[in-house]
Amino acid sequence: MLILNINRKITTDVLVVGSGLSGIKVSKELAAANHEVLMVTKTKLASGSSFYPLKASLGTQVTKDEGDKQTFLQDIDDLSRGMHRDDLAEVYVNEIPERVKEYEDIGVHPKKLAGERKACFANHPRDIYLLSDWDRIRENVSVIFNDYDKLKLMQKTVAVSLMKKGNRVVGAILLDGENQFVFVECKAVVLGSGGFGSIYKHNLNPADVDGSGHVLALEAGARLVNMEFIQFIPGITTPRYKTLFGEHTLMYCKDIVDEHGESLLDRYLPEGISKKECLKIRSTHGPFTHSLESKYFDMAMMKNIIMTKDERGFTLLYDEELYENKEEFYTVYLEWLKEKNVHLTQDEVKIAPFAHASNGGVFIDTYGRTGVDGLYAIGELSSNIEGANRLGGNSTGACLVFGKRAAENCERYLQTIEGCSISEREANEFLQTLRSGTAAVQAGETNVNQMIDQIKEIMWYSGNVVRSEQQLMEALEEIKGLEAAFPFAKLIEQQHSRKLAIKARNFIKLSQVLLQAMLERKESRGAHYREDYPSENPQYNKRLFVFQKQNQSMAFDFLNN
Repeated sequence: MLILNINRKITTDVLVVGSGLSGIKVSKELAAANHEVLMVTKTKLASGSSFYPLKASLGTQVTKDEGDKQTFLQDIDDLSRGMHRDDLAEVYVNEIPERVKEYEDIGVHPKKLAGERKACFANHPRDIYLLSDWDRIRENVSVIFNDYDKLKLMQKTVAVSLMKKGNRVVGAILLDGENQFVFVECKAVVLGSGGFGSIYKHNLNPADVDGSGHVLALEAGARLVNMEFIQFIPGITTPRYKTLFGEHTLMYCKDIVDEHGESLLDRYLPEGISKKECLKIRSTHGPFTHSLESKYFDMAMMKNIIMTKDERGFTLLYDEELYENKEEFYTVYLEWLKEKNVHLTQDEVKIAPFAHASNGGVFIDTYGRTGVDGLYAIGELSSNIEGANRLGGNSTGACLVFGKRAAENCERYLQTIEGCSISEREANEFLQTLRSGTAAVQAGETNVNQMIDQIKEIMWYSGNVVRSEQQLMEALEEIKGLEAAFPFAKLIEQQHSRKLAIKARNFIKLSQVLLQAMLERKESRGAHYREDYPSENPQYNKRLFVFQKQNQSMAFDFLNN
């Protein structure tokens, strides 16, 4: 057996994993406090979902005044269906008015919309700040980072595993741009690596949003909660695949039909709900939610896909009046589509459900602490202020709010501890444990790219908005079968295949966590519908399902919020 070796060692105060808004914010704050910071990113600086806009801009929802605080908290509570964290929501509502002013500090120049607007799912309007011009933001971030001598960046680098002594994180194993192993000795780690949308076959995320941070945190002893609540939104499949669909245009939609021209809604709408009413409600929110009568729109699409295995999508029939609406809300989106050669009334436009954002993640306190000393989680990786539904306009702001708080707490933490020196021998011994517990099969028995594609397909068909126990159990068995044949130990020895092997390993582990969480949630709530449990179960109110590593196995439990 080949002995894996550390190629080089880096010593720093803090390792930051991820270069989206949350990673940029926490890195800049810690560097400004004169700490040595190493940021690693799978692609390049300013990446992930923060810098993969699906339309012209992203929004941040901001508390408009003191009187709005309780109203804002009630909006969050109503939409979460009891699954959000009150303490995190209160922090956001109280602090976002100040944090939004700090966008400029990280090279973002937000535009405050005139007047107040309702964010997606919000019951009340408030101030919305739009973020746009992503290429310019990247340039600004690079200039800002260059001002800090103690802030280093490693691009095209993957965090493989975190190293602990006792309950304290003391380092990490990385794979650099040359697929060489690098050991980082540090006092603290901040994970800001984003969600896991790309574990689904059809998703509206970049490929680096792959759940790697969830596996890192889980194996280090952190807990994952609310993993079953995954946001799905309609995406355009034709004429331009993987393009965001503007749900507000459904105000001018007459019907959604299958390949034979037959209405999906006529087939699935219950008595008492008209097609027009369903489409009108659906035009007010992007993600699917079981909480509104518009749910039949998405459920009809997904049930049809599961039944026919036809993933080409469904055709929207629009009224020509759509392009006569000159409101900015419409014109900006329609002009953006025009740049992509998509016209909603002239082209045959088909849509289908796409995975987008994860509402759950790593369990944290109000400072982003995970319960493992020196380990923080922020951004979409964390189980933050979202619950069973995801209130629009909060996720970008949460990157600033909790990025700031994590940096402040991490700075205090760094002042209380001494560095923990790790020898080269210890680092290399730790590296060898990567292969433990893997199947002893010959490399080449499994095509890893094909296996990854299989997992993505399994997740999309079985872990989408429409679920059932039979689907989920069969999916789990399929994943376990793939795991048994996965030649990880051999692949990690081959320099060229290491990153692919790590991604496949993470997908195997994370898909099982997701499917098990979906099985345990024996009810329909928020972002998903269980065919075998079609209603909310009041016994599950404020109950969060938790995964945590115990010894070498994963334990499942629950805690009350």
